[in-house]
Order: sequence, then C-alpha cells, then structure tokens
Amino acid sequence: MAYELTDEGKRYLRFGLPELRLVRILEERKEISLGELRSSLPELAIALAWAKRNGWVEVRKGKVVLLRSPAEYVLQQALRDIDEGREVEENLLELLLKRKLVRRVKRSVRDIAEEQLKAGISKLTPELLRSGLWRRAKLKPYDVRVIGKKKYPGKSHPYRRIIDEVRKRLIAMGFVEAKGPLVELNFWNCDALFMPSDHPARSIHDMFFLDHPREGKVLDKDLWERVGLTHKNGWKTGSRGWGSWDFPLARRLILRSQCTAVSARKLAELGKTGEIPHKMFVIDRVFRPDVIDAKHFIEFEQCEGIVVGEGLNFRHLLGYLSEIARFFGAQQVKFKPSYFPFTEPSVEGFAYHEKLGWIEFGGAGIFRPEVTLPLGVSCPVLAWGLGIGRLAMLKLGVNDIRYLYATDLDWLRKKGVI
Repeated sequence: MAYELTDEGKRYLRFGLPELRLVRILEERKEISLGELRSSLPELAIALAWAKRNGWVEVRKGKVVLLRSPAEYVLQQALRDIDEGREVEENLLELLLKRKLVRRVKRSVRDIAEEQLKAGISKLTPELLRSGLWRRAKLKPYDVRVIGKKKYPGKSHPYRRIIDEVRKRLIAMGFVEAKGPLVELNFWNCDALFMPSDHPARSIHDMFFLDHPREGKVLDKDLWERVGLTHKNGWKTGSRGWGSWDFPLARRLILRSQCTAVSARKLAELGKTGEIPHKMFVIDRVFRPDVIDAKHFIEFEQCEGIVVGEGLNFRHLLGYLSEIARFFGAQQVKFKPSYFPFTEPSVEGFAYHEKLGWIEFGGAGIFRPEVTLPLGVSCPVLAWGLGIGRLAMLKLGVNDIRYLYATDLDWLRKKGVI
C-alpha cells in the first residue's frame, strides 16, 4: 500500500506542523497571551493540543508558557519521508493517518510490477505476470548448488497421527467408538468387572483417589445390588463370589486406571437396550501411580475393545489382537496365558522390539459370567485393553515411551511433525 500527503499535510510540510510553529514563536518570548497567538497562528487549537500532549508548553493565567523545545520532531520528518517516497515507522504512519495529513493510495498492478523490475527480481510475481512486464524482466542468476533453507510446516504429533489411524482402522472393521469419564467411580473401574475389594491393584499405590469429592452417587440401585451379591456369593452366575464386598470403596471416586470401565458402562447399556451383537472401542487416557522409565509412565493411552455376540470364541479374540499388532508394524507376536479377575480364559500379548526385546502390549480375554450377567448380557464378550503407547513405539522406532509426549524439536522434525 502506498501513501501520499493530503493538502493539509502538504501545507504543514511547507510551513511546519502547527505545534512546531507554536514552539518557534515561544522560543523568542517564552510566554505569549492567547489573544496574541490567535492572530499569528490560525491553527492555535491544534497547535496547543499537540504541544501540550508532547509536554512542550502549558497554559498559565491566559498565557502560553514554553517548557522545552524539541531538538528534532520525528513527525515533521515523517511528512518529508512520505513526500519523498521513503518508508515510515508504523506508529508514525498511523498518527498521520489519524490527523488526516496522509491518505492511502491504491497502486495499480503495473506500478507494483515496475517497482519490482527496478529493484531487480529473483522470481516471477503475480504482478509481473498480470501486467505482462515479465517479458522485460531480467532474473538474477540462480545457483542450483545452494542448499535452500529447510521449512518445518506445522503437522500433527506422530503419536496423535497413529491414534487417529488406529481409530480409522477399527471403525473400518465395524467398531463403534465410545467415551467415558476420566474421573470414574471405583464401581465401574473395578467392582462391575468382578475385581475383589481387597485386590492389590485397588490400593492407593496403584490408583489415584480423589479427596474432594471423595464419593459418587449410586444411580442404578438394582444394578449395584446384583454386582454386590455377585461379589458376596456369586448371585445367579454359578460362582461362589469373593465372600465379601466393600460398598464404601465402590463409591470412591478415582482417576480411571483402565478403559475397561468404559466397556463395563457399555455392557450395562446393552443389557438394557438389547442391541446385540455389538463391537465397541475406546482410545483414551488412563492414570496409574508407577515408576517412570522407558516402558512406563503415570498416564498413558489405552485402546480398549469389546465384541459382543453369540458364537464368539478365543480364536476370534487372538485374531483381533494379531490384526491390531500387525498394523503397528510388529513382525513377531506371541501370546501367553494370564490371569485377570474379569476374564476367563485370559491372555497377554507380546510384540518384539528390536532393541527392547519382547514387550507386553496388553491383556485380553473373554469376560466371565460374573461380569456380564449382572450387567444384563448373557452372550460371550471378547475384551482387550492394549497399551497403545507401547505399540506406537514399534511403529515410530523409539526406545522410550516418554518420547511419545516429547517436545524435543529435533526428534519431532525428524518424524515430520514440524
């Protein structure tokens, strides 16, 4: 955008800005009455306003008194610079525009192209092409041997991209995504999953308990009663139960330690609606007090999934787990029997990492009747909870899970993030 002086600006360029002329008059007599000044300075109101703002003068008992004289007035120089086509600081330009001493002038495409030609060009611009002046252009020599400056445009974090890819893959396989609260009732995190009240994983060393508020509300009393009876004596599941149930512990609020809590909530919903078969997944954050090292962190993402339907068996479960692990680039996958309070049979999955060896990527199994029947579901339910962070380590080729949350610019650039 170009600028030019208005008629008032041209007059002030020739004779000086009113405030500057006022100071020059006062330099001879130090103080002058307002009446005398009006006859010699027509723009007295403007001159007084700006001179007082600049701290040059003040009015005392009807007289204007000089306080100090400016050695140089940048605003006067700015008028001269604009008139001669030189650039002016943005703040001075805005002030002159506000005083209507300068106005914007829209330049034509040809004018811009002419200026570019005079300055010398190293690339063709839209103005040169539209005006046709590119035919006269003499491009500066271009050395193809010079290495250009690297650009790092903003992109998603590599771990976020992997999570999004897994989400798309599971949706393509017919799974429906679900969500659940991060602050969860101990009931959904443990009790609804038939985890005994005295299980070691329910201690303060393995969960984050809330102090304020400490407890949540019981909304479905019948469900809580069925789960409580299952813990105490097995209810109608054919189990003997655990012999006891700690109701106050079930009401405690915690930071969710596993996304299986979302699966329990979904099964309770399916038990009421009867919308079976159903395939559900959730990818979300969980929290556990843990030692922080290359393979452990106090908060991480889990990929939780359930498949509900008649005729499902253990082979179906291993097939789902193998498919997910292969997506992450695991060349070798193995499974070994395991134990979880809420699944039988149960299995742990391992994927081979070139530097870390075999790393566990999650547990899985078929939900026990003690889990499904109190929630209103009578058919088989395949379930798994995968440490998606550890699988992402395979795909990204990193040896430390903390890199998944890194702000290391060098590493992020190598992974094509920024």
